[in-house]
Amino acid sequence: MPNEKRLWTYADYANLHEEKRYEGIDGALFMTPSPTPRHQRIVTALSAHFFDFLQHSSCEVFVAPIDVCLFATKDTPLHDIKDWYIPDLIVVCDNQKIGDERIYGAPDLIIEILSPSTAKHDRITKFHSYERAGVKEYWIVDPIHETVERYGLQDKKFHQVQMHYKDETICPYIFPNCLIALPKVFTPM
Repeated sequence: MPNEKRLWTYADYANLHEEKRYEGIDGALFMTPSPTPRHQRIVTALSAHFFDFLQHSSCEVFVAPIDVCLFATKDTPLHDIKDWYIPDLIVVCDNQKIGDERIYGAPDLIIEILSPSTAKHDRITKFHSYERAGVKEYWIVDPIHETVERYGLQDKKFHQVQMHYKDETICPYIFPNCLIALPKVFTPM
């Protein structure tokens, strides 16, 4: 495992010869554990829905692992990037943010699926970083309680738009014509 006491940049991370995934927060590394099958079913269901909905738009959906350098542009040297995340699912509507190897800047929508080991990180650290970066919409999906918390950005702050339960249909704040039936998302295989 990399030395956790040093300050890491994205350039350092990109040169690691490990198969593990790490996120960087202000130069500190955090390992992201492999997701569970339930987690992956939820991500797959959501990504399939967004893929179908966005087919003829300028927006694209991406699923983990993909690095998102929230506070960088394509012109930012990799050794100047101290924050990067690997969200479970993102939607990007500005193709200038899509690089050959990573995403630069704030995606329009980020979805994180909670797990016991990442829940606090998703709810606090990532929540505030995504808010500060200007992510328009953030979803926190709880597979245990089968809920989706939706947050929309207004006046540079996230405000909870709504809490959805497993038997409801959800509509993204940024895509008002996109309807997602949560029973299909939370139904175990």
